[in-house]
Amino acid sequence: MTKATVWRTLFLGLTAVVIGLEVWGSFDGDDATDPWTDLIVRHVPGEITALLIAGLAGWLAVHFGLRYWRKHKAATVAEKEKADEPQD
Repeated sequence: MTKATVWRTLFLGLTAVVIGLEVWGSFDGDDATDPWTDLIVRHVPGEITALLIAGLAGWLAVHFGLRYWRKHKAATVAEKEKADEPQD
């Protein structure tokens, strides 16, 4: 198993657990199980939350935009290299 495989497995597994716990906390009906949204509303001022949400949304747009740009750039370079290969 490669380091990349371990990283992806752990990262995606942790993400699934966190999302699952958030959904569970939202729908289980037990007052002792607080989802993050309730904890944030209870302990963080709305103005701060709004700024953080806006920052996260902006960061995600830039983050994904750069990743898609790199993917497109790599595909374009690969196509150009293939076109430059001598034909038999």
